[in-house]
Amino acid sequence: MLDMYADLETSVAARSREETDASPFLFSWRQVAIYTLVFGAFVLGLQRLLRHVCDDWIAFDCPYYWPVSIFEVRSPGITGLAMAVITAAVFILAYRVLESRQFRVVLTVIFASLLILGSTLIQGTDVGLRAPVAGDARTGTLVPNSPEGQEYWHDAKTVTDPAYFFGHYNEIQPTLHSHAHTHPPGAVLTYYFLSRLFADPAFISLAIMLFSITITVIFFYRLVATETGEITARYMAFLFALLPTVQVYYLATIDAVITSLLIVILYLFCFGKSRRHLYAAACLLTISLLLTYVTIFLIPVLLGYELIVKRSVKRSAAVLATAFLAHTVLFIGTGYDAWHAFREASHYENPNGFMLFVEPANYFFTRLEDVSEILFFFGPFLIVLLWRGMKKIEFTPLFTLTVLGITTLLGMYLVGAWRTGETARACAFIYPFMLFPIAKLLELETDGSTKNARLQLASLVFGQTLVMQALGTYHW
Repeated sequence: MLDMYADLETSVAARSREETDASPFLFSWRQVAIYTLVFGAFVLGLQRLLRHVCDDWIAFDCPYYWPVSIFEVRSPGITGLAMAVITAAVFILAYRVLESRQFRVVLTVIFASLLILGSTLIQGTDVGLRAPVAGDARTGTLVPNSPEGQEYWHDAKTVTDPAYFFGHYNEIQPTLHSHAHTHPPGAVLTYYFLSRLFADPAFISLAIMLFSITITVIFFYRLVATETGEITARYMAFLFALLPTVQVYYLATIDAVITSLLIVILYLFCFGKSRRHLYAAACLLTISLLLTYVTIFLIPVLLGYELIVKRSVKRSAAVLATAFLAHTVLFIGTGYDAWHAFREASHYENPNGFMLFVEPANYFFTRLEDVSEILFFFGPFLIVLLWRGMKKIEFTPLFTLTVLGITTLLGMYLVGAWRTGETARACAFIYPFMLFPIAKLLELETDGSTKNARLQLASLVFGQTLVMQALGTYHW
């Protein structure tokens, strides 16, 4: 898809160079129309092609609304449309205030939270707030608050003694539902403690969102600020909050917590200047490994970054040794065997062995789905800007992180991780890496036109979010 957009970008830019050069925006309105139409036609065309292949040629795990894995088309109705209009008005107000206050981080956190809540409420309180935590979509009907279901919350309801659950997790793990089965014990225990604090699942959703977006905005801003001016860094933190994946999945999912923790670890390890930062990175890495095995993604990124930028592996070795030592202590003290739990999760995902050998067609098409869903949620305009930014190759630390992050994730796909889709949610941590080149591009290419360029980009990204929230229901 990136190559296609590269050719299109060159062609469109050549035909409208005078218009674009004279414009205070990142895109001429002709480009906006063309990129939108091409993006929509490409996704729809590929979706229809894959349905045809799956139905008539060779069967594979193909979601009907490819590349979005678990999704249903919906009509927003009068109430949903009214909420969408209200949320759009809040966005306009938020942008005006933030631009006038130079995108102050505290204000960004407040408005980002309001916009996530507003766009989610387009789907209503039950489906938007309660169902993601306590619903049951296995029957094809989204139940807002079900006593039985496949979510972490349902497994957490069966926990009577959290210490026993943790220490005997290797015995309990095979009895859990699909989500918890493929995660360490921390995922279920997170919902256990939250359910003890909040009886209503809606408040659990809000608590997860407020924690995750606060941490994300603060530390993504700090990451970008290492190579850009203050305004650009603050703006990029706001833009990150407008992404469809953040707006759709940050309200309720454990993946939002995981993404925020990985961003903090990345900042502390790569740009922390004291041993205290390194110790904090090691502690958070240990905690993150207790929430998800996806944290493994960060290990080659940290190792590669230190090796390339610092010409050393001392810091990364210290952090990994600390995490290993912590898990050893947990094993001795409680009986929780992280390696055994990881193998159980891996076997559950691929019970017949490496997918490439046992289901080659499924392997190929699900790998395509994994990449495509991430790009679909990223949207046409950010794809174009990512391509523009990657062409201006400067091997700065942030660019190095972008290359390491993307190649590591692609490597994980190649070895069979993420058996089928849901990557816009489960791999939300990749979006900061994809935004780093865009931040550099905005810093380099927008001078007097910066305000208009920022407004246009934020409006286009959030416009995609509103359309997606209004016309679809997303669950997992």
